[in-house]
Amino acid sequence: MHSINKLIILYIPIISFFALLFYYGKTYAEQKINIYADEIKIDKIGETVSATGDAVAINESNVQIKSNEIIYIKEDDKLSAFGDVILLDEEENTFFLEDLSALNNLDEIRGNAVKARLKDNSRIVGSNYLKKEEISIIENAEFTPCKESNYLIKNCPGWKLKSKKIYHNNKTKTIHYDHAQIQLFNIPVFYLPYFSHPDPSVAKRSGFLMPTIQTDKQLGDTFALPLFINLKSNLDLTFTPNIQSASNNFYNLNYRQLNDHINLEVNSSIDDNNDNGGTSSHLFVDSKIYNPYGNLNAYLKTSNNDTYMRKNKINNLTVLKSGIDFERETNNTFFSLETVSYKHLTAQDDQWEYLFPSINYNIKNIKNNFYEGSMSLNNSISVRKKLDKSYLSIASSQLDWSNQKILEENGLITDNEINIRVASISIDEKSQKDSSNIRVYPQLSSKISYPLLKTSSSFTQIITPIIMPIVAPYNNYTSTKTVTNSNLFSSNRATSITEWEDGPRINYGIEWYINLENDADIKTTIGQNYRFNKKNSDTANEISNYFVNSNITMNSKNYLDTSVIIDRDDLKTSFLSANSYNELGNMVIAMNYDYSSGKYTTPREQIAIGGKYNLENDLFLKFTGSKNLDTNKNIGYQYGILYENDCLGIDFNYYRDLTKDRDIKESDGFSFTIVLKPFGSTNNYGKNVVFGPRI
Repeated sequence: MHSINKLIILYIPIISFFALLFYYGKTYAEQKINIYADEIKIDKIGETVSATGDAVAINESNVQIKSNEIIYIKEDDKLSAFGDVILLDEEENTFFLEDLSALNNLDEIRGNAVKARLKDNSRIVGSNYLKKEEISIIENAEFTPCKESNYLIKNCPGWKLKSKKIYHNNKTKTIHYDHAQIQLFNIPVFYLPYFSHPDPSVAKRSGFLMPTIQTDKQLGDTFALPLFINLKSNLDLTFTPNIQSASNNFYNLNYRQLNDHINLEVNSSIDDNNDNGGTSSHLFVDSKIYNPYGNLNAYLKTSNNDTYMRKNKINNLTVLKSGIDFERETNNTFFSLETVSYKHLTAQDDQWEYLFPSINYNIKNIKNNFYEGSMSLNNSISVRKKLDKSYLSIASSQLDWSNQKILEENGLITDNEINIRVASISIDEKSQKDSSNIRVYPQLSSKISYPLLKTSSSFTQIITPIIMPIVAPYNNYTSTKTVTNSNLFSSNRATSITEWEDGPRINYGIEWYINLENDADIKTTIGQNYRFNKKNSDTANEISNYFVNSNITMNSKNYLDTSVIIDRDDLKTSFLSANSYNELGNMVIAMNYDYSSGKYTTPREQIAIGGKYNLENDLFLKFTGSKNLDTNKNIGYQYGILYENDCLGIDFNYYRDLTKDRDIKESDGFSFTIVLKPFGSTNNYGKNVVFGPRI
């Protein structure tokens, strides 16, 4: 019995110690800080907790401290951490430190040799770290959003901010810099006594955007610094002064508003009239109004000077369109009402053209108990004042019937159509007698195709002969319509509502399509048009030239589209158009080419090219240009170097623009755009001139 009592006395302290150890090994629940660890020791009846081995401390705000060793003194509410310290704050930013001490339930934290990775993966390194309530301070700090994997030069970020102190206000969500230095590739380029920007949790915030610098033969040296003003979450304003050494300065204002009812954007600018030639300005308004009755759009484009926007490289518009339109569509009907004004900036005399109004009311899927097929009725009324000041009034109604038949026994497909249009045309001339007439355009057509399919393990091939007879009477209102590759199998090549391609005719040709196993597609169409019993006054040939269209696509990245018209008499090319896009290793190149022989029209040959070559990582050489091959003269070109990734954008170019119009002269110069990410993109800033296809 005495032995048993000895054992009980011996084991009670041991059992009590392990019970306490088990309890505190999971959590130290009496305080607002919970501690977890592989091993926890408590002395002085819980006044000091020593945690080692993957130790973690968490407060009620979910601020977490991880370390090899954590010591917590309850009486002082002080926590110390040593060895591979990791701090995760309430905004999910992560800090790596050599050591750390914290007071007041982790509201005040101090640490040394800090490396921070913010929520958006941007980084800050510094010597000392202090956090007190909502303010965090890092001394002798460097900030960069650049990822090390994207560095162009080893150990050299694209850009960084070096500062004596960096302050982060968690309440205002702003990062402030004291005596900041902006470095590009570790080279100091700007000194800022004070600088601030939103932290990663802010979607948008008022402040300066990136500046652009440009030199131009006509405009001189240009400097632009946009100021972004965030009025509300759905309202913002951008003001951009453009300072130009050899031309008038101008000031641009852009306002945006978006809510459940309207999408509004206002863009305007005005110059300072330093040359005393008269103040120039422009105003663009674009609004989309959402309502349950339909879509309502109102838009305005106006400028008090014809060359102001093109000269200052605001935009290259030559026609300004303003108006209002309303559309409403149901399952079977479509209604639209539009009134428009056009200002032709390149015209010297009469510049204005008006459409007031244009009304369309269309009905589709009309029930038909007599003939199988689909029926629709399209009605329109319009009044137009043309540049010559004459008035053109048109009212038309067109009934369409269509039906497709597939003969299952042989696979023959017929697409049948009947069209009847009645148009009333009235022309109020200023210099000659007015005219009015009613025109009736009936037509019957059938497109007959016979697809032939062949498949194998390496390709699928379809050859489709097509013949398309069209029956329509000749009329006195429509001239001969040119047949092209795009309208070869069109039932009506006339695009004006006052015209309809006349006379009986037949379109015929072959479509060949092949899909290869290496993800390459080839589609070629060859065809011709024949007109029966054409009028003697019609000088066009009864049998047209040969039309060939070919499209080659490879790997969804490379394509070549060509359209060729071959003279049927001498088999020479009378027209050629080619568009291509190719990715060849580090090179991307696109080309547009147009050629017309001088046999039937004025000869014309023009080429436009755009290209980009990847030198290394995010560094590119780029080029864009167009040239008139008839005169062997350039229209314009630009070449330069682009560096852009998720960290930094630098776009440096030399350009030459040979456009001339009144006070717009030939110009050349340099443009330089620098954007510090994530504050913008080189696509949004600068005044690049694109002369060829975009890459």
